[in-house]
Amino acid sequence: MFSDLRDLESGSTLETDVCIVGAGPAGISMAMALAGTRTRVLLLESGGFEFEPDTQDLYDGETAGLPYFDLTAARLRYFGGTSGHWDNWCNQMTGIDFRRRDWVPHSGWPIGESDLEPYYARARPICGLDRHRPLEAIWNSLRVDPLPLDPAHLDYRFWEFAGPVRFGEAYRQPLKDAPNVRVLLHANVVNVQTDPEGGAVTRLDLRTLEGKTATVTAQSYVLACGGIENARLLLASNSVESTGVGNRHDLVGRYFQEHILDVLGTVVTDDPLAMIERFGSTWLGKHGYTAGIMMSEAAQEREQVLNCSVMMRYSASGDAVKTMKRLQNQVKAGRLPDNLAAGVWNIVQDLDMFAYNVYRRKMLGLPVLPKPEDLQAISFVCHNEQAPNPDSRVTLTGDRDRFGMQRVRLDWRTGELDKRTVMRHARALGAEFSRTGAGIFRIEPWVEDESMSWSPRMEGGYHHMGTTRMAADPRQGVVDGDCQVHGVRNLYIAGSSVFPTGGNINPTLTIVALALRLADHLKDADAA
Repeated sequence: MFSDLRDLESGSTLETDVCIVGAGPAGISMAMALAGTRTRVLLLESGGFEFEPDTQDLYDGETAGLPYFDLTAARLRYFGGTSGHWDNWCNQMTGIDFRRRDWVPHSGWPIGESDLEPYYARARPICGLDRHRPLEAIWNSLRVDPLPLDPAHLDYRFWEFAGPVRFGEAYRQPLKDAPNVRVLLHANVVNVQTDPEGGAVTRLDLRTLEGKTATVTAQSYVLACGGIENARLLLASNSVESTGVGNRHDLVGRYFQEHILDVLGTVVTDDPLAMIERFGSTWLGKHGYTAGIMMSEAAQEREQVLNCSVMMRYSASGDAVKTMKRLQNQVKAGRLPDNLAAGVWNIVQDLDMFAYNVYRRKMLGLPVLPKPEDLQAISFVCHNEQAPNPDSRVTLTGDRDRFGMQRVRLDWRTGELDKRTVMRHARALGAEFSRTGAGIFRIEPWVEDESMSWSPRMEGGYHHMGTTRMAADPRQGVVDGDCQVHGVRNLYIAGSSVFPTGGNINPTLTIVALALRLADHLKDADAA
């Protein structure tokens, strides 16, 4: 069932068993997991079904430290959340991502890979992914021989992707049909109220942009607002404890992490098409793969570095392949291609290459290749894990939004370990390309620069992690292994803000797996 707070009587009180704040991938996955049970679920969404500028403006804030995206562009505030611009690139985190690493300060999860394994299996179809395939099976299916990397130094890691899953579209009808789930739109949570001791949440205060108010009471409350907004809401709810809910050890908002993306270097090779075949994106039916290269776990420990995945990109000047890709995309989208005659002429001029690429894509499912003479550069880009840093953080400013809530200030910072990781990975990649005869890897000058600077092209991945991190010790984290806020018995947090470390892979699949695990935990608690 869907309803809208704007249509309710102002001052209403809503009662439920589980109240979830935020209808993005985490919140929707939890609601779906609880659908059809005896648990009453109220899922709150700040926006509606479409983008609304006034609602999106509630995300506005300041940035400091490293250059970062405009905060109103880094997230989406309507039903479905940031899955509205998700490209569906993901994979599972692996064993080393969860373990405490002596050379990575503040690393280690209170749960392990085995705790999430069954939930990854359940999360994959929710995210539109096929079954998990072993590395060797993927290579065999791709009909490509991988470079014989030395496993003492480098390993392969595949990125997986499928057609984008817009959670707000894919799961709107099932949630509408669920008899025990109510989705309330345009319901902005402006305060998390606790009892006088701060040991339990007693209500949530809601408002609409038009001025209507409501309150929610529940047995359990879950914040699923994203890595920045989860921290903001806790910090701003300071009527009982001046530092905010769950912040007795000054940890809420700290340890903000991103994935660091930057070009490490370019490859000079006698066989560029072989390089593109090995490392280009390839579809197997409706499921795609892209090979990445990472340091082996042994090498990470030996070199004292973080987890990092390196992917290939290439640029070409030829018009035929670009035109074919554009025409294919427009036809798939159901649109009459723009400049159709000119596009066909570009293809006819290079008919042999076009026909070969049609055969590769349609018959073999392999990536499109450029003409060798049109190839301009083959580069490799890092997707680097960031070391947990307590000074990289989300705080509140004196500026306030339309509800009077303080806006955020994101101060993104990196450290020596982050830069050293990039440098060591680049050197290892160059050594292996040379050893295997694949080519010469020309490392970008900024990588070898001993200063802490990054290149002007460096950016994050829109992955907001770590601000309400998970730890068994309340002096080390905001939530425990069950995602319950330390010291607040009925408050939980879902999403990547609970990640102690981010690994080298996009977070959405792990976000959904953790949300399913939390839903099971709440079902078990309700049954007890």
